[in-house]
Amino acid sequence: MKLLITVAAVLLVASSALSQQKKSPPVENNLYYRALFASLEKMNKEWGKIDPEIRTDYRHMIVERNLHITDGLPTQSGDYRVEFLDPQQLADRYQRLRKEFPILVAFPMMNDGERVKVSFNVYWFSYEKRRLTYSLSDWSHVYFRYDCEKREFVLDQVELGGI
Repeated sequence: MKLLITVAAVLLVASSALSQQKKSPPVENNLYYRALFASLEKMNKEWGKIDPEIRTDYRHMIVERNLHITDGLPTQSGDYRVEFLDPQQLADRYQRLRKEFPILVAFPMMNDGERVKVSFNVYWFSYEKRRLTYSLSDWSHVYFRYDCEKREFVLDQVELGGI
């Protein structure tokens, strides 16, 4: 009887704790998700038709997997798709392709005055002699500002740069 009461009490506490947890916000509100696909869209618009010899397909990009930033993000938004690969998967891809390829790397968001900045760098990735090599090419800084009336972050600016 004691065992039954103990089990019932544990189940009651566990169900109470679960019911009090707030639902996580929709992924569309995730600033990394919004910044990633805003970056790809702007990069495609600005750079998508440059030199066909080294053309990057911004509609299908590889993003370096980051446990704290990219995990849980969707792999598609409209016409844009991403593939999240960890360093070992990147090395495997390089060994299969036998040539460097562009990847996006996400950085932690930062305050920038009254705005929040999310950055992504484009690197050309290679793997030789058991060494990962990242050659910086371009970057995107996406700025969000908080709209008090809407009570949400709104996209303020997408700024591109490169070497």
